[in-house]
Amino acid sequence: MQIADKYAPQQIESKWYDYWMEHRLFHSEPDEREPYTIVIPPPNVTGMLHMGHMLNNTLQDVLVRRARMQGKNACWVPGTDHASIATEAKVVAKLKAEGIEKSSLSREEFLRHAWDWKEKYGGVILQQLRKLGASCDWERTCFTMDEARTESVLRVFCDLYEKGLIYRGVRMVNWDPSAQTALSDEEVVFKESHGKLYYLRYRVEGTDRTIIVATTRPETILGDTALCVNPDDERYAWLPKDARVIVPLVGRSVPVIRDTYVDIAFGTGALKVTPAHDVNDYMLGEKYGLESIDIFNDDGTINDKVGLYAGMERFALRKQIEKDLDAVGLLEKTEDYTNNVGYSERTGVAIEPKLSMQWFLSMEKLAGPATRAVLEDEIKLVPEKYKNTYRHWMENIKDWCISRQLWWGQRIPAWYLPQGGYVVALNADEALEKARAKSGDASLTLADLRQDEDVLDTWFSSWLWPISVFDGIRRPNNKDIEYYYPTNDLVTGPDIIFFWVARMIFSGMEQMKKEPFKTVLIHGLVRDDKGR
Repeated sequence: MQIADKYAPQQIESKWYDYWMEHRLFHSEPDEREPYTIVIPPPNVTGMLHMGHMLNNTLQDVLVRRARMQGKNACWVPGTDHASIATEAKVVAKLKAEGIEKSSLSREEFLRHAWDWKEKYGGVILQQLRKLGASCDWERTCFTMDEARTESVLRVFCDLYEKGLIYRGVRMVNWDPSAQTALSDEEVVFKESHGKLYYLRYRVEGTDRTIIVATTRPETILGDTALCVNPDDERYAWLPKDARVIVPLVGRSVPVIRDTYVDIAFGTGALKVTPAHDVNDYMLGEKYGLESIDIFNDDGTINDKVGLYAGMERFALRKQIEKDLDAVGLLEKTEDYTNNVGYSERTGVAIEPKLSMQWFLSMEKLAGPATRAVLEDEIKLVPEKYKNTYRHWMENIKDWCISRQLWWGQRIPAWYLPQGGYVVALNADEALEKARAKSGDASLTLADLRQDEDVLDTWFSSWLWPISVFDGIRRPNNKDIEYYYPTNDLVTGPDIIFFWVARMIFSGMEQMKKEPFKTVLIHGLVRDDKGR
């Protein structure tokens, strides 16, 4: 009996995949059949596929092949995401290894390097999907920063701005000192961190008495502009109404304010107030008209506004300031302390709350229809337990900080006028026309205008994905968007329900007045034996 030749997947799989490609068996065009549409969660162009991608794409492939066998016109749209923060970090690291600093390059020079990097590595992921046997319609491959998607993003920005939903203002943001950009709340991962609770002495002005304040971040005393106690706390009844204290080491005289926000039971019941570097302190600062002193440079080192410790790295300063406070008798004691600290999901560094001028998308109007769509089962979440997670997020939603201090991404379409103010326009020519009308100066030229340096958050591109892959923003009634939208099933993990799924629902309900998909199939995350 002859033994059959050993199965050689390298030969067999390539042979059949090439046959499928040659005969365009995965390509779809609108016809009289029932459509079945899936858009791929676009993987970042920053690297290779991982096991989570394998699981995710296998499930999509099963669904789309089943739909074909049922006689439906199945369309599975592939693509990749430009991943602003992660990709820029990779390009900066590559240039640094070659002895080139980003700061030495112009924006145009840096972007040339970034596009070269994307062309070299971005295609790897799509080739890997082919190796998996993924039956995507490769002729429809999209990239979140290609020409069609970029124009779509800019059109939506202009539309939402004209509707009054996008605004610019100074707000407290999550600052990533490594990437040197703002992050949204959803890009901050809270982890249990072991540190210290520092008990500092604030001398009451005009007396020999001191108030002890407990803090986990003694370095921020450089930005203190008040001390706060609870008006019901009997321990501080002796303080006169106009009491002031001296900030340790800094020597700044600041007022004592009284507010029920302070928890009498925590620490000593006295709170140092640093409006520029804590979101709750910022709200107290707004309420009582306190000064905000930003003590950090964008890279997390200390600036020269206070005149102390300029140039020191923030965590090195924490150690130094402990020694200096102790040396002058202003450190009562320290205790080991465990608390939750926010870290950047993108770079892994501890974030700093920071006051910054940013662009925001108001979520109040968008949240209502998107919440109803899920709670009333226009969109089904499977498993259904994620409905409660979704509702919790939507009920606690904050305005979305959509600007990023990067070069890789869609540049914000706002142009600043020489005498102040700005215009929002789809392109430079339109901006010039609007600027002349706004200023009344017909002699203005493009050279007189300055485009905003920031780019849009990557998710502001991918939230349009089910619409933009069919060019539904630029050509709202084209045959593809009419036939394939809404899509059928979205397959994704639970980690991006808010990042991506909820935002696609926002944009679908706002731009198309229809849900972007009918069902969201949420699979588990691939973890190791320690649950990581």
